[in-house]
Amino acid sequence: MRSKAQISVRYIGEIAIFDTIGSLTEDSEEGLNRAYDRVEEKGLTKILINFHPQSFITSSGFGLIVKLIWKARNKGQILRVAHPSDQVRKNFGVIGLTRSIDVFESEEAALADF
Repeated sequence: MRSKAQISVRYIGEIAIFDTIGSLTEDSEEGLNRAYDRVEEKGLTKILINFHPQSFITSSGFGLIVKLIWKARNKGQILRVAHPSDQVRKNFGVIGLTRSIDVFESEEAALADF
């Protein structure tokens, strides 16, 4: 069994970084929403979801990312993903999310793209 996702938020300038460790599942919705609420409170427009190399995303976890993409778009925010495992990166492509969100191999590459 995979561990439940732990999401912490840190900031680099005007960018909110959601450091994500564990499995992003339907049980992660509350934590992801809390992280997003902190971004809203600060009025930030750039969000990076930074995955730990051992992190995993279930189908319902991908659904949470889709919801976050729509929230961000509706608010004029930019959302990026960094450092997913090879399997997670492949799944982003398979389900077509790479057409809606940019996925980067490293946090540094994602930050440079903002």
